[in-house]
Amino acid sequence: MSRMRVSLMLPLLLLATAGATSASPLKPFEIGFGGGATVPVSHAKDAFKTGWHGSGIVRLNIPMMPFGLQGNFTYSHFSLDKPNVGFGGSGRILSGIADARFSLPLPGPIKPYLLAGVGTYNIKANPDSTGALASPSTTKFGINGGGGVTIDFPGLPVHAFVEGKIENIYTDKGLNSAVTQDFKTQIIPVTFGIFLF
Repeated sequence: MSRMRVSLMLPLLLLATAGATSASPLKPFEIGFGGGATVPVSHAKDAFKTGWHGSGIVRLNIPMMPFGLQGNFTYSHFSLDKPNVGFGGSGRILSGIADARFSLPLPGPIKPYLLAGVGTYNIKANPDSTGALASPSTTKFGINGGGGVTIDFPGLPVHAFVEGKIENIYTDKGLNSAVTQDFKTQIIPVTFGIFLF
């Protein structure tokens, strides 16, 4: 009976060892850059058109653990939806977000992960000269959740990633008087980029 167990376990151990040796070693600290589309949803889609964003990202990996920390610093830009708002112009969101990142332990160069975290968002609408006067920016609290995949390139000091999140910004008491007094801001940024290590 013990020989049968050994003969069954040996192939599994060899497979696990092969997967571990073929994977890129985990680096404790990584810096990334990315960008992509930002899709407004909920009330935000009535004020903003789909925009774009750029992000700087810092990752802290915890050795021997399936989770780590991630910080995102993002600039998002939108055009105001003139037919809905009543005037043209643009809007922007500056955000700083801290996420917990949980990596799914799968072998191979493509590694999926989940994200969840909190952040602060500085939001401002800038109507054009034919609309209302610009209002001061406002800073709000928000939460987010999502996921992505990291793609390793053996032998290269970089890896690529793509991730998507939904970010809920608590602006129920008024985003900007130039847009609306009761505004629920939700956006979906989809980011493509690289990490250096």
